[in-house]
Amino acid sequence: MDFLFATLPYLNIGFFCALLARFTGANLSALVLCCFLYLGATPMQTIGMMLTFLAFMQLTIHTQGERLSFKTLRLFKGWRILIPVAMLYLELPIDQRPTRMTLVKYSVCGFIPALLGLLALSVIPAPYYYLICGILILIVTGLIFWLGKNRKRLQTTWDAVIYAAWFLLGFCGLEWSDWLRDLKRQRVSTLARYLAIVTVPVVFLTFVAANILYGIISLSGLITALAATIAIRLFGYYQVSERGEANPIALGLVVLAVLCLFLVQPVPHGITDLLYVPTSWKLW
Repeated sequence: MDFLFATLPYLNIGFFCALLARFTGANLSALVLCCFLYLGATPMQTIGMMLTFLAFMQLTIHTQGERLSFKTLRLFKGWRILIPVAMLYLELPIDQRPTRMTLVKYSVCGFIPALLGLLALSVIPAPYYYLICGILILIVTGLIFWLGKNRKRLQTTWDAVIYAAWFLLGFCGLEWSDWLRDLKRQRVSTLARYLAIVTVPVVFLTFVAANILYGIISLSGLITALAATIAIRLFGYYQVSERGEANPIALGLVVLAVLCLFLVQPVPHGITDLLYVPTSWKLW
């Protein structure tokens, strides 16, 4: 019974954050991140929960509308982790599909800044982590708002913006590729064209790296993902327009979540051990 009561906050976070993201276009990872920090999660717990959540969300979002039957849904010789990549790949016209080496190259290049974010996480003082994450989210929303005013802004350095976004993935679990795709530039680079496909392996690689580096298995992140999956299956997932304009409602909601986080000023006391299972080994 104690376990069931302990799951309620994570069920609520997953379900209602997915619901808000569906009807407003707000960034789902930013909302969930603020909620985890509000609960008092430490930096390591936060990134463990966020990456677990995001890894399973990739499977949910990119198979939306498809019946998930692991007895029949087997692609690439049963490598189920590649299901989202395969489905996105098959949706592209044959003459526009990238080669496998192109996907591998961009996935590895995208994983490097995410790995650097993971490594930087270990030197951040826990009491200031929520403040740093909040400031980073505000910087991202400000950048998105500024980019939405002109489709030519930063189009020559758009790949650098994408790689910087993946650094935040490793540092705090902020995954905002949907906003970047929504702000489609007039001149589209190869990486930007295949961003949705490349993001999937980058998230999974970062998730695996976090478990190897810090030995974290987050059941709470999995429960949050389960609740978000239910919301997405019931109400769908917000589809970006790619018109190059920022959604003021989405930006405003994320800013409001950060302001609430700053007002609360959570202390990283750590979440209940019942939902956070560290492994018995660590790389360091």
